[in-house]
Amino acid sequence: MTRHSAIFTNLLLSLPLAAGLLCAAANASAQTAETVTIPFTFSADHQPFPAGTYEVRRLSDGLMSLSNLETRKTRLLMVRSEWGYAVQTRGRLVFLHDETGNSLMQVWIPGTTLHSELTVQRKLKQSVAKNGPSAGSSIVVAMK
Repeated sequence: MTRHSAIFTNLLLSLPLAAGLLCAAANASAQTAETVTIPFTFSADHQPFPAGTYEVRRLSDGLMSLSNLETRKTRLLMVRSEWGYAVQTRGRLVFLHDETGNSLMQVWIPGTTLHSELTVQRKLKQSVAKNGPSAGSSIVVAMK
């Protein structure tokens, strides 16, 4: 085997490995996780959640996971991602508080211009908006 063919063989064997590492890095950057302590019970996608410390992870443009760090239970949430203009320095969760309880409505990701709105809650949000400002209020919880 000549020197040139050995170099060419090494290059052909290394190329798929390098491509795989680049794809893994791109996928890892799409997954953003933050920790947040929520001091009250709430619902998200019509699923009940107890108060506690959670890891919020963006899995894709349409999917987030919410993991209770004490119970180790994870639930998936359907979201609609929206891009803004200003980079968020701190992440936060926005809840709608009304007579039925607290419902998670938005997740703001720190270090990006991205925020996600829960898709299942859209009807609840619109019906409250029709009833006027006294029908519900917002609660904002900062991420760590």
